[in-house]
Amino acid sequence: MSSEKNQTKTVDPDFPFYNENPKIETWGILILAAAVIYITLSIFLEFQYPRYVGPIVFCAVPLAAFLIAARGRMSLIVKKFKAMDFVCIVVTLILQFAFTLSIGVIRTLVFHTEPTPNSIMDADMDASFWLQILVQLFGEELYKLLIFLVILILIYKLTQKRTLSVVAATVITLLCFALAHATSYDFKWGQILINQGVATFFCMYNYLKSKNILTSYLQHVLLDAVPFIMAMAGVFESFQ
Repeated sequence: MSSEKNQTKTVDPDFPFYNENPKIETWGILILAAAVIYITLSIFLEFQYPRYVGPIVFCAVPLAAFLIAARGRMSLIVKKFKAMDFVCIVVTLILQFAFTLSIGVIRTLVFHTEPTPNSIMDADMDASFWLQILVQLFGEELYKLLIFLVILILIYKLTQKRTLSVVAATVITLLCFALAHATSYDFKWGQILINQGVATFFCMYNYLKSKNILTSYLQHVLLDAVPFIMAMAGVFESFQ
């Protein structure tokens, strides 16, 4: 047994399943993968749902898949907040805003192009909108998590190397999450790969650090809330 494999036994808390902590059956991996495939298809094929149902489905499918595969142990990914978790959330939030704004300035000044806006910014941002957003964003975090866990499990089975598996799973997760935004941003691949791919690492880092999905979820909510609130306040119109 390699020294790196020995070290993985002492990592606590650690990512679930990949190192049989706890053990996941093959059917469990297939259920996680099936949920990812279904959500991905629903995005690209633009499945139509009744009002309010879409965000619920987007959240419920990966949540149900995880609970089935984990035999109901939500504690594997939901943990108590620690003081440093909030520090990480604030720091990564600032860094992500700084990164996104910097990319926007470079795009405008160097390449003379404007980003493709998301149509959601034109939505009626009433109470039901915010409730849907809270559900949708938790679904997005679950979607990323399932991709990460499936890839982590498979690569670790092949290599028995934790660091390689975590890095590869992270990169693939960010890529998949970026591609999932293709239809929302008119397939502008440069913008998508940077803003929804690379920049999402700041959010995902919170889960990688804490093994608690609530940390990445909270950062994601705060990240999206700022432009929504600015849109409600008419800030963007003032620059037009």
